Amino acid sequence: MATNYIQKGEVVDFTNNTAAAIASNDVVVLGSFQLGIALAAIAVDAVGAVIVEGIFSLAKAAGVVTAWQKLWWSTATELVYNAPVANSYFIGYAAEAELTGSTTVKVLLEEFSEEGPRYLTLPATGAVTLTAVDFSGGKLSVLATNTAAQTLNLPSVTLLPPGTELFVKKLSGGAFALTIDPAGAETIAGGATLATIDADGDQALFISTGAAWVVVTSTIA
Repeated sequence: MATNYIQKGEVVDFTNNTAAAIASNDVVVLGSFQLGIALAAIAVDAVGAVIVEGIFSLAKAAGVVTAWQKLWWSTATELVYNAPVANSYFIGYAAEAELTGSTTVKVLLEEFSEEGPRYLTLPATGAVTLTAVDFSGGKLSVLATNTAAQTLNLPSVTLLPPGTELFVKKLSGGAFALTIDPAGAETIAGGATLATIDADGDQALFISTGAAWVVVTSTIA
């Protein structure tokens, strides 16, 4: 047997460096790798076992789930969703179909890299703040349906791998601008903000250089 063998890969040791204790069955964020499930309680600063493979029953938000569709989990609500919401993590696939009123769903855990490009539809009103989690697949497409002026706040590019893509398209009428606001003093298309996406069909593709957001292509009326 190999002398450098440590342990089976389906269960990993996790150091709880968060500010709160983790309970058994809790969903655990394993860096930029994937979500896992705590096999037992893990106190703050303690090390515990987290499983990263298998099918688990988790609390579900309202909405129909079809068998083997992709699913997302929100740290804010601690619920599984049938479509990505802001700041949600890709968690895996539905092992069974569920009706909209079902309160649980069986989830086959998968790595973040399995998600692929993400499509996120913004709410019609209110500012939206994205985090690095929203870009975990490397490509994020944002569809704006705003019926009033709206701001989209971006995470720092230092938290994202260079080459990360952001595509934004406006899908609502009315001259209501979607202002894209980078973090801190970072820039987008050379400016502090970008507010020219304000007509139905306006769109732009940006890429992170690791220091700023640059425009790759755009179609803006």
